[in-house]
Amino acid sequence: MDIFVIGQGKVGTALSNFLKNRNIRHEILQDPPENASGILFLAVPDSAVALLLNEITEKNQGLFVVHFSAATHFGDNRVFLLHPYSSVNAGSDFSRILFTLWGKKNKDFEEMLEKTGLKFVFCGVNPDLLYHISAVISGNFSQFFVLQALDLLEGSGFSKEDSEKLIRQLVDSSLDNVFRDGIKGITGPAARGENEVLQNEYKALAGKDAALAELFKAVNEAILRVSKTDKT
Repeated sequence: MDIFVIGQGKVGTALSNFLKNRNIRHEILQDPPENASGILFLAVPDSAVALLLNEITEKNQGLFVVHFSAATHFGDNRVFLLHPYSSVNAGSDFSRILFTLWGKKNKDFEEMLEKTGLKFVFCGVNPDLLYHISAVISGNFSQFFVLQALDLLEGSGFSKEDSEKLIRQLVDSSLDNVFRDGIKGITGPAARGENEVLQNEYKALAGKDAALAELFKAVNEAILRVSKTDKT
C-alpha cells in the first residue's frame, strides 16, 4: 500500500512522525501525484482543501484521499474526512488520538486505514454543524475561559506556577465530576442558585473587563437554568 502526505503543518508533521515511529513507509509530496493508488493524506489549510481535492481525484482514479477539514464536505466515494477530535500540534502523538471518520462507507478503505495504526470510529457521510460547534465549544471555549481564569488568579497575587497548578487541579477534578454525574457535577453559585453571590461577582468582574463579565453572566444564567430544569 502506497501512502502519500501533502502538507507539513501541525497535522501533517504529527502524521508523518506517527508513520515514521511505526516504520510505515510514506512519501511527502509538494504537488498532487498522477495515476497513483493507495492513500493520500491531505493535511493543508481548510481554504486549500476543496481545490486540491478536485485536482487529486481527477488525476488519480485509484487513490483514496483523506483530508482533515471538518468544514469541507465532498461527495466523492474516494474522499474521506478523518477529523482529530483533539487539539493537535506538530508534536501530538497520534497513537493517543481517536479520530472520527466521515464519508461513504468503504470496507476496503477502512481496512487500509486500520493498517496505518490510526484509531478511528466511522460516524457517517458528513458531520453536521452541531458536530463542529461541539468541537469548538469543547476545544476552544473551555481553553479561553481557563486563560481568563489564570489571568484573574495571577491578578489576585498568585504566582504563575501556583495559578497553573490550582486551575489544572480544579479543571481536571471538575471534568471527572461532570463525566460521572452530568449537570449535577457542576458546582458553584449558579448551580446552587445563589443569585446575590452571582451579582456581586458580576459587578466585580465588570469593573475589570466588561466583555468578560457579560460572558460570565450569560454562562452562569445558562447553568442556573439547566440546573433548575434537571431538578424538576
